[in-house]
Amino acid sequence: MKKLRIGLVGCGNISASHFAAIKTLKNAELAAVCDIQIKRAEKRAAQHGVVFYTDFDTMLACGDLDAVHLCTPHYLHAPQSIAALQAGCHVFSEKPMATCYEDGLRIRRAAADSGKTYGVCFQNRYNESSVLVKELLDEGRLGKITGARALVPWDRDEAYYLADPWRGKLATEGGGVVINQAIHTLDLLQWFMASPVADIRANISTKRLSAVVETEDTADALITFQNGARAVFFATLCQAGNDPIEIVLHCEGGKIVLGEQLRVSIDGEEVKIHEIVRPTGKKSYWGSSHQAIIRDFYESIAQNRPFAVNADEALPSVLLTDGIYRAAGRRDKL
Repeated sequence: MKKLRIGLVGCGNISASHFAAIKTLKNAELAAVCDIQIKRAEKRAAQHGVVFYTDFDTMLACGDLDAVHLCTPHYLHAPQSIAALQAGCHVFSEKPMATCYEDGLRIRRAAADSGKTYGVCFQNRYNESSVLVKELLDEGRLGKITGARALVPWDRDEAYYLADPWRGKLATEGGGVVINQAIHTLDLLQWFMASPVADIRANISTKRLSAVVETEDTADALITFQNGARAVFFATLCQAGNDPIEIVLHCEGGKIVLGEQLRVSIDGEEVKIHEIVRPTGKKSYWGSSHQAIIRDFYESIAQNRPFAVNADEALPSVLLTDGIYRAAGRRDKL
């Protein structure tokens, strides 16, 4: 069977996780890379034995591609996703799907019109601990979720933002800690809650990094869902080191704590502990489940079934990040 030909766009840090995952695929192979920095594009092309481009549109026109991976800055995800879908390619995009909900809707329409598979890299849904939480909730043994807490206590310094000029800019990153670092946690939160958002009250601020960024380094929110449950959310890049993300779910019949361990109690009795063995907040954390989600993306194409994190599944995270910014009074400045 002929392998699908993949073009990867954006050869920066996150691309390493994609390259590693693509190597493990049985029904697809890397065929081209693209980056506006010619030396970086040449280096990755030589490493992987493929051709390189420095212009995205040229790669789409000349690369004879079946699928495109987007590892580009946030503001490019929407236009590049739509262009690739319209060119007849499957699209696997890094998060966020888009920097605003309206662009997310445009991507969803383009994916539906193209008939191609579109997916977003919310790889933490494929972590074993996340899968276990979702299974427990779907079983119904704990009853309905009544409330939640989500915490992202990380550290990013000035050097992180100075390393890439698109970071920390409203026009290119679309926001700060909410849309970049915390979006994975927000996606898991809304996935677990399984209910649309009804109301958001939020604040954002830049407490530490104002000398180098236009975006927020700290955010808090009270999120109320249509099922009546409420969640408190706090994220910061001001911590002196990267501590584990934590999601706590209060249920009618028990409690779930997803942090350094997965701890579950039912009627006050602890019934399951799952160790989470992976670094948190560091670059190596990115690749924890990249292989699993990318493998599933291509298996869904081969099996002609919907991909688990398609446009419909990814849109709520955009609605949530957008809602936090709007509630904090920031969207009118974009």
